[in-house]
Amino acid sequence: MEQGFSSSFNLLNWTFSDGEIDEVFSFASTFRRWVDIEIALANAQATLGLLDPQVAKSIGALKSMDLNDAEEFRTAAVNVGYPIIELVAVMTAALPEPHRGSIHLGATTQDIMDSALSLQIMEVGAILTRRLVSLGDVLATLVARHAGTVMAGRTHAQNAVPTTFGAKCAVYLSEFTRHLERIDHAASEASCLSLFGACGTSSAFAGDVNVLRHRVAEDLGLRKVDIPWHASRDRLSNLALTCAMACASLARLAREVVDLSRTEIAELSESEAWHRGASSTMPQKRNPITSEGVLGLALDGIGNASMMLRAAEVGHERAAGEWQLEWKVLPEALRSTATALLYAEQLLSNLTVHVDAMTSNLEEDHGLILSEAYMVVLAKSLGRERAHHLVYTAAMTSRKEKIPLHDSLLKLDNNIRDHFESWPLVPSDSIGNALWICGRARIEWEGVRHSVAESRQQA
Repeated sequence: MEQGFSSSFNLLNWTFSDGEIDEVFSFASTFRRWVDIEIALANAQATLGLLDPQVAKSIGALKSMDLNDAEEFRTAAVNVGYPIIELVAVMTAALPEPHRGSIHLGATTQDIMDSALSLQIMEVGAILTRRLVSLGDVLATLVARHAGTVMAGRTHAQNAVPTTFGAKCAVYLSEFTRHLERIDHAASEASCLSLFGACGTSSAFAGDVNVLRHRVAEDLGLRKVDIPWHASRDRLSNLALTCAMACASLARLAREVVDLSRTEIAELSESEAWHRGASSTMPQKRNPITSEGVLGLALDGIGNASMMLRAAEVGHERAAGEWQLEWKVLPEALRSTATALLYAEQLLSNLTVHVDAMTSNLEEDHGLILSEAYMVVLAKSLGRERAHHLVYTAAMTSRKEKIPLHDSLLKLDNNIRDHFESWPLVPSDSIGNALWICGRARIEWEGVRHSVAESRQQA
């Protein structure tokens, strides 16, 4: 079936393989979807008395038909520019002689191809949703496990104030909670039947085309829409761009792991195995290769999704080249998103959190990470500006003399500890609302997770 249709070699996809999503967009799967659409059309026409039921039965028997000569099919499709004329020819040739000439009545090529794409989007939507749930569940576990694991919060790539690793993960969990809701909705919205004929007016269909369209959509499990969308690609663009937003979060997540795995930080590390992440010349290296793969896939997803905005620049009632761009970039955007989710879940499931390093890094820069905490306490009696000036001056002394911040404060004012209930301050007392944030993120995640599961069951 696939002979003559093998994809060109792609190192990113080869290294980070994804057989499940690749099968959805394989030629064999795409061919089966084209056949499914033609069968559903014939069945609906027979139900409405527009086609002999025996003819529809013969057409339905082609559901599991195989393509004997894939290269011949491709040659014919290349000659026409589209595959559906040859599809109809192949299906017709497989019918008994008296039943021939009854396939594809009223439809146009784009009806069949777009409807088949919608079936694939429905499959991909289920995969994306499932993988988002898996990733979110792993994040929720990290949030719960490390809600109180104190670490350095960083702004502008420098230590800022204490936070917790759970709170950091809670922000990502909140992002993916929104992505789950958005992608599930966008995939559902884009899974539409297209059955409008040559120019969208359905002029070649016999009988009540609105009823026909409803029957076909119901048979295939696709959404019925009443307005032609041959030239309107906004639903597909929205799906791709929604995936691109998820890819941006995935890229951010992967970069976070890379940065926190740096030798001088060493708060996280990927799973360890013989030669995993090894260098061919530096034996000590343990590169964050899964993070790098997630990042590469995510950036690819973003790039391909952005091209969907160009593919949407369709003139008149049918595309003249923009559609062809969509054939390439939409499947690749969806594939990269789904695959990045797959490997991100593996990344987090096998992530090692080095709590001791997080604790140690809080003391880097002589404990200046507590500067805000000292200032806030002092501001109650001294006012914010005086407190800020005092702590700022102490911080300069601390760096210059390489002494702890609380010691440099005492050098400025030996009675300064009188302003504090406990001395010196400790990071664990300065994590603010971190624990509440962790709990709230998990509650929101569970709510959306169950809501999406229920809506999919009802669908």
